[in-house]
Amino acid sequence: MKLSELTELIAPQAETRPASKAGRFTNWIGFWTVIGLALAGVGLVQAVWLPVSVLPGVYPGINLTNVMLIGLAGMLFVLLTVWTMGRLVGREAPDYYFGTRVIHPPLGFAFSWTFLIGGGLFIGFLASMFARLILPDLANLLGNVLGIYDLQVFAAALNNPQVMVYIGSGLIFTAFILSILSPRAIRSIIGWGAGISIAGWLVILGQFASVPQNRFSEMFDRIFGAGSHSLHLNLAFQLGMKAQGETLPEMIAIGFIIGLSGFFALGLPVWMSGELRTDRRNIVPAGLLALIVAGFLGVAAVALVERTISWQFLAAESFLRLKGITGEGGVVLPMPVSTPGGGSSTGVLRGIIMPWLPFYAAVVQPNPFVLFFLTVIWVMMFVLVVQVYMISLSRILKAWADDRLMPEWVGLVHARQHSPLFALLLVTMIALLVVIDAAQANWIGNHYNFALFVAFGLLLPVLAMIKNPYHFLAEGEDRPSRGWVCFLGGTTLLILIAAISLPYVFQVNILPVDGQSAVLLAIVFVSGLIWFIGRRLYLKQRGIDLMAFFKKLPEKSQ
Repeated sequence: MKLSELTELIAPQAETRPASKAGRFTNWIGFWTVIGLALAGVGLVQAVWLPVSVLPGVYPGINLTNVMLIGLAGMLFVLLTVWTMGRLVGREAPDYYFGTRVIHPPLGFAFSWTFLIGGGLFIGFLASMFARLILPDLANLLGNVLGIYDLQVFAAALNNPQVMVYIGSGLIFTAFILSILSPRAIRSIIGWGAGISIAGWLVILGQFASVPQNRFSEMFDRIFGAGSHSLHLNLAFQLGMKAQGETLPEMIAIGFIIGLSGFFALGLPVWMSGELRTDRRNIVPAGLLALIVAGFLGVAAVALVERTISWQFLAAESFLRLKGITGEGGVVLPMPVSTPGGGSSTGVLRGIIMPWLPFYAAVVQPNPFVLFFLTVIWVMMFVLVVQVYMISLSRILKAWADDRLMPEWVGLVHARQHSPLFALLLVTMIALLVVIDAAQANWIGNHYNFALFVAFGLLLPVLAMIKNPYHFLAEGEDRPSRGWVCFLGGTTLLILIAAISLPYVFQVNILPVDGQSAVLLAIVFVSGLIWFIGRRLYLKQRGIDLMAFFKKLPEKSQ
């Protein structure tokens, strides 16, 4: 056999043959799988992280439940728009197709590129946060609440940059392996995972609902010693914590950030629209049902936390943690702190500082079996969130490869697993870069704003849907009302613009909002334009007109 023939067998005509020849996606996503993917993608881990762990310390006294409701109201319009995109296009990455076919190919690709890179950075951010904060906090939580000293030692050992890289990479690698399984296996994992996650959340709601009001201080002191609760409060106030009034625009900005950061994943199944086995019209009702479930659990959890724990203590724990005070290992108080008896203390701060929902749940009901059960569920939810993001983002790379914006091998689908292996691998590599950076200078983590990337990445696709919503529909196909689509799109456009601009106007710093976060976004966007231009010149030298691919309409799944 000649060398050229052998090469042809391994990589057949990389720039001339359709990428889908090696294998095709299968229609494996039914109505309930859409719901499972949406709930698994949210995980409700990040949905309550900002409102419970960060927001109280930045804005002491703010009504967390109201902010959650504002965020959900905004996300209702954003998600309805995203789900409608999936219904109208009927193939993976509908935002990319709307932007490139209706507006302009280079701009449409640059916005899609920004969305994908932002999602890849988010995967890395989640993995690094899991390794740097969540896993050590879980071990510390169990060790302190249950009095297991070995777990406290284990938590301290995790605070090592090299260990963090290993754990973060392990989480990403586990999600990658789960993402290249057969569609049937993925469907089972997602379904069971989403179901178990909901069960865990119901347990947490039950824990808080069964506790009387104004008893949390007693429970905290019972575990960490008399007066511990008051020491935390007094220290925070003496370090400068104070309640402040928020204007309505600030509340809206905060709500939109929390909505996009916590609940946008409910729209991720839309990026897999090419693999639906249910009718495309069912995307909207399935998504709405998932939003109702996730919204109820999230709002109920936050409302019960506010009912059980005073706003002062929620704010104090968050405020102290944001200042780098953890209470671990016997932290010496930086100044004399008032004690409940009217005296003062300059000794050791009693009790760990962990402004995290699982910690509060452990304090109100320190049952060992329940705590270990919830710990396993929390770890599992992180893996599922990363897996759903990986699968969704890989479909964008597949769409790019079909249009020759990526080499053919990027979009190759495994003939038996029906997964775009190389696309998943590229998403994995983006996430790993963030994990490595987090263990070093952490520049990306300090300036990365997921809500900003999502809002910016959707601007052009939403504008394209308003301009020509029926571009991908054939004559006679069922279509939603143009007035309804334009209303949805117009409202969503206003929400996205507000989510981008208001945090800068009012300096809403629950996520990084500064010049460098804008620079990071601009670098990613411009790099997308550069890639498009470079790819077009590369193909032109080989006699291929890249722009010709954007004159074709994508095939629909159904």
